[in-house]
Amino acid sequence: MIIEIKNLTKTFDLPKRKVEVLRDIDLEIKEGEFVLIFGPSGCGKTTLLNLILGLETPTSGEIKVKNHVLERFTSKERAAFRLKNFATIFQSQIWLKSLNVLENVALPLYLRGLSEKEAREMAKEALSFSQMEKFAHSRPNELSSGEQQRVGLARAIIDDTPIIVADEPTGNLDSHSGREIMKTLDRLRRLGKTIILVTHNLAYLAYADTKIAMQDGRIIGKFHENALPHKIKEELEEE
Repeated sequence: MIIEIKNLTKTFDLPKRKVEVLRDIDLEIKEGEFVLIFGPSGCGKTTLLNLILGLETPTSGEIKVKNHVLERFTSKERAAFRLKNFATIFQSQIWLKSLNVLENVALPLYLRGLSEKEAREMAKEALSFSQMEKFAHSRPNELSSGEQQRVGLARAIIDDTPIIVADEPTGNLDSHSGREIMKTLDRLRRLGKTIILVTHNLAYLAYADTKIAMQDGRIIGKFHENALPHKIKEELEEE
């Protein structure tokens, strides 16, 4: 397993009370698996992603990524581990407006110390993979939301990390642009990447190997069929 989660809980301390956001989470993710996590707003999906990424630490329980227990790392060690093993894609992209698309995609490689020539060549390959090479010399703000997300995908995969974590990457997109993002993620999965996707859009169930339904901080179902089981559908519709 590339990721193993056992008895995970997460509680946030507020001034006058504690809020339990995640409860008794057990989850295993295989290398090369496409996992889709869905459920109503506030059910703990994003908190779970943050814990997997090592951006937050559990209140109790354990997370192993590639056999490493993340909470045993220092914050600096977690950041280095995250940089080496995870690519992240979010609902909205952040760009340096003074740079064109190619330069924005190449930026992580500049920061790693690669030469400008090496970084630009790798950025061109990543843009080609996401079918955005023709926009290499455009400014990101000249692109549509869907085009920007595909550029964001290119930037996410440029470091060739084994795990891609995507939090509602299609949330601001029309249906056509959303499907294009999902097709690109599916291509990455076929190349051996492990994909963890959070979404509200149940039309994307067909892309995933494993579907995880969440509600009220718990996993209420895990299945492999494309159709949503009737019991889980009923529970989510009660929200």
